[in-house]
Amino acid sequence: MRKSLVLMVLAAATWGKAQAAGPPPHAPGAEPAAHMPAADPVLELPVALREALVAEMAGLRQSIAALAAQLATGEWAQAAENARQVRDAYIMKQKLSDAELETLMRLLPAQFVALDGRFHRHAESLAHAAEAHDGDLTLYYFGKMLEGCQQCHSLYATHTLGGFEAPRPDAHRH
Repeated sequence: MRKSLVLMVLAAATWGKAQAAGPPPHAPGAEPAAHMPAADPVLELPVALREALVAEMAGLRQSIAALAAQLATGEWAQAAENARQVRDAYIMKQKLSDAELETLMRLLPAQFVALDGRFHRHAESLAHAAEAHDGDLTLYYFGKMLEGCQQCHSLYATHTLGGFEAPRPDAHRH
């Protein structure tokens, strides 16, 4: 379970342009993107690990998209199974060596780990709600999962996900 917890959160931090040369600076415990200066808090990861995490995030993105369609069409058994896969199944789970896991644990800020744990709890709760055919509750937990994605991305992925960049101070507003 510890590996899966670590992996989901790390995957969120490396989506998008994570293949860029050189690791980004590490700044644990930073404020959300909207309150931050130009420098973003990102995780410093070895290139090979970063690439594996990008692949991991792509798989999660597909699973979450499928989950949205399953919830919209009342495919409860498939939604429950998919939610559990989001909670449990990771491409990298078998690929991480003990040394790589140790490196990841050393680099992860506590807030990052907390966001990941909450995401996985929401996926499990969504699975239970889908098994009960409770549409309202599945949508609630699906929303909480997406909220977790946005929280993590706004803290750790503004460098790769442009939609989470802090607004420019000189931007025109109405």
